[in-house]
Amino acid sequence: MKTLKYLFIALLVVSVIPVQAKRKNPKKQQKEQLQLPAKADSISYAFGIDAGNGIKGAFQDIKDRSSLDLNPEIFIQAFKSVLLGDSTIFSKDDANLILNRFGAEMQRIAQEKQKIEAEKNLADGKAFLATKAAEAGIQKTASGLLYQVITEGTGEKPTLSDKVKVHYTGKLIDGKKFDSSYDRQQPLELPVGGVIAGWQEGLQLMPVGSKYIFYIPSELGYGERGAGKDIPANSALIFEVELLEIVR
Repeated sequence: MKTLKYLFIALLVVSVIPVQAKRKNPKKQQKEQLQLPAKADSISYAFGIDAGNGIKGAFQDIKDRSSLDLNPEIFIQAFKSVLLGDSTIFSKDDANLILNRFGAEMQRIAQEKQKIEAEKNLADGKAFLATKAAEAGIQKTASGLLYQVITEGTGEKPTLSDKVKVHYTGKLIDGKKFDSSYDRQQPLELPVGGVIAGWQEGLQLMPVGSKYIFYIPSELGYGERGAGKDIPANSALIFEVELLEIVR
């Protein structure tokens, strides 16, 4: 876990992080290197800023994930004791045990949160699709795929074994866009049999030259696993798809 990694390496960070002096305005700042009276002090201070920023981010991440507001003064006390070789309340092994237990707790909290979000996504998706299915111009297949014909082409329909070239935009049901070949200004070539089930079925309905909108239930999309950070678990999906050609 990145958060706990910062806590584990806090005592080592001063020996592994490179330091570079930065000048905000080269025209006004003529010095080649910013320095405190002693070079060692400047480097020590720069290490402190770098390590402090990392630890500050870790503290905020822990607060966001677990609502636990860590005490920076306690941290500084322990950090300083280790650097100066003074005695500490906990041994190194004790500290590792505490952090390992906390890491497991953080993981449990994250899993519980993901489960709640997944259940909500599933319910929201079903409600959205039920409402959408009642709208004029929306067609539904036996699998539960909903689609809307924007433009009906006159070309050949692809089969599961074909490769096609498409333009598309993908959104969540709240309208958040997570992918678009239009934005990249580059159509995508893909095998019909190598995409999610909703696309496999939908593409085979489309004559070349068509533009459809697919409304895909989560079980025909990425299901419980989701897809990275952009497509949460159990998300219903909306795709606007333009079938440009079958690639022979």
